[in-house]
Amino acid sequence: MEKKVEVTILKQPFTFVGEDDERIKRDAHYVADRIDHVVNRYGIVNTLNAVIMAMMELADEYLEMKQQVEKVDGRTLRLIKKFEDIENIDVPCGVRDRR
Repeated sequence: MEKKVEVTILKQPFTFVGEDDERIKRDAHYVADRIDHVVNRYGIVNTLNAVIMAMMELADEYLEMKQQVEKVDGRTLRLIKKFEDIENIDVPCGVRDRR
């Protein structure tokens, strides 16, 4: 069942609707922390600039992680293919038993 969840970001109240209120609160807290981080790191005073900078940092992190996942997926698929190729090799019965 969907619930209304009140959160505060940039000292402003926001209401989100969703089934997982803890997830909404977690995500809102993360966003607020990231905005605070860029405000403190870069001394940004304009709200829009702070939000854009936080989004740029989040986008960079997301795209880097996505690229890493794609590399891992590719390596995993290659390993599975190699394993399948090894499994299809005809091995004399006596050799198989020595494992």
